[in-house]
Amino acid sequence: MIQGIGFTSSRLTGIALAMLLISAPWAHAQEADVVSKTTQIEQEERVDEFGDAFSDAFDDAWGDDDWGDDDWDEQDDTSGAFTVSGFGELALGSRMSRDPALNTYRTLRDARVQFRGDYALKASSFSSKVDLWYDGVKSEWESQIRELAWQGSLSTLLPSRWAESADWAQAFDLKIGRQVLTWGTGDYVFLNDLFPKDYQSFFAGRDDEYLKAPSTAIKVSGYFSLANVDVVYMPEFEPDVGITGEIFSFYSPQLGHNIAPAFTVSGDNRPTDSELALRVYKSISGVELAAYGYKGYTKQPTAFDSNGQPRYSEMNAFGASAVSPFGKGIANTEYVFYDSREDRSGDNPFVANDQSRFLVGYSQELFPNVTGALQWYTEAIHDADRLDRTSQSPERLQEKYRHWVTTRVTWLALRQTLTLNAFLFYSPSDEDGYLKATAIYSPTDKWQVRGGLNLFAGNEPYTFWSQFEDASNVYVAFRYFY
Repeated sequence: MIQGIGFTSSRLTGIALAMLLISAPWAHAQEADVVSKTTQIEQEERVDEFGDAFSDAFDDAWGDDDWGDDDWDEQDDTSGAFTVSGFGELALGSRMSRDPALNTYRTLRDARVQFRGDYALKASSFSSKVDLWYDGVKSEWESQIRELAWQGSLSTLLPSRWAESADWAQAFDLKIGRQVLTWGTGDYVFLNDLFPKDYQSFFAGRDDEYLKAPSTAIKVSGYFSLANVDVVYMPEFEPDVGITGEIFSFYSPQLGHNIAPAFTVSGDNRPTDSELALRVYKSISGVELAAYGYKGYTKQPTAFDSNGQPRYSEMNAFGASAVSPFGKGIANTEYVFYDSREDRSGDNPFVANDQSRFLVGYSQELFPNVTGALQWYTEAIHDADRLDRTSQSPERLQEKYRHWVTTRVTWLALRQTLTLNAFLFYSPSDEDGYLKATAIYSPTDKWQVRGGLNLFAGNEPYTFWSQFEDASNVYVAFRYFY
């Protein structure tokens, strides 16, 4: 569900756990990366390659979320076209039971407006997307620039006297500014996708669009006969929005129960250095292959300084993935190695160990308008024996091998105006799980009603999903488009 939760070494503290939460299979605190989806445009490209026979199965299995990274869209010949759109939304969510660490049942109280403006030039475009909302849980106004970017071919930036003879520049597209980025093959499980996520929004029941947080970045895409390349440069490190005690509590190994300190990572513990991500991909005989690289920091503060305060540690990542037609559906597999640059020996209990993460998935149409999907995710800690010797609570450490199984069932009913979706995370190693169920009714293009539940369960209070048992909630939202 969340990105494999990134890159965690153990359940050293509840903070680290909570943060890990969405980075791996549903990956958050980098102990379990969860929720990664390929972009809508990339999905369409795959469908073209795989053939019309796989079109419906692929679209249903991967969904049609619009929060992925946008490849360059061809522009119309005319320029100067400006379009405005957006929506207004009211959302309400509450816990199903009392959380002793918090004095409120509220999990979601949003009054939100989104404004989107697009301006098309002759060979490029400007795009913007801004959210303004009142958060009734925090009792404060908030805003977010989700997109404010220029996009176009490299040739458009060259002087006219050079552009005519610089055919090579046509092979490069750029997107510069605030933007939402994503790549990888997992469904709610992120391995090689190390762009920022917002797990508070995901657990509270906001639209899936808000699971992906925006980044300020320069994205360069090159298209060649040998392979296509994406390079993303982020001038300043941007972490995940994790579970920090403001809305959901998390488990503290020191105290033996959930806490809600509403902490933030600041000062020297929050790096300001840049991040760099790379993807090289190519389709061969209908199989889409990709290799990934990343240089930066853990997206969750899973390390600790000498005073016991959480911090982000240096990390590299190297991975690969493949997506292919298989039988009547689509199969995918993905691998990543997280290189802990600050503790390659694996014996520092205050820094996450090296990890390997594996994902295998399959999806297909089961019946008309009903799609099913299955994933198996494994997270392996390197040098786990050294970590065990340095821990004061070895029984609460993450297992050397941690497994997640996810299943998704999607049903399109009432002439596809009603979408029912159930997504289940279950960990056979931790014996805990998380069910996310949603229903979306949209009979017209003008309005939409969305509702659902987030249900957590487990045997031990310190396991990843089980620690959020008191966070189980239901929600409903009404959205009007303009």
